[in-house]
Amino acid sequence: MNVRESAVCDAIRTRSVLEFDYGGHHRVVQPYCHGVTSKGLESLRAIQVEGQSRSGGFGYGKLFTVARMRNLRSTARRFVPDDPNYNPDDTALVEIHCRV
Repeated sequence: MNVRESAVCDAIRTRSVLEFDYGGHHRVVQPYCHGVTSKGLESLRAIQVEGQSRSGGFGYGKLFTVARMRNLRSTARRFVPDDPNYNPDDTALVEIHCRV
């Protein structure tokens, strides 16, 4: 398990909000599921709750490529997983490492 994967899975286990820079924008997310896509990319399914977004979309599950995350850090803020659309068997991930 690499350092980022460990940090992401730790945040999922403890229900900790994550912060990182991605695509030139600062993101604040609730992490739900981490694994690998069919293209072999280590990815995180998370709900962005604060920060900036190119699309302006908040409050729904987005897929982030872990290798593109910069300045990744777990915060002391906790969250209660309550997304009614969350699928623990995320079809975008062919291999799941950890999930809420």
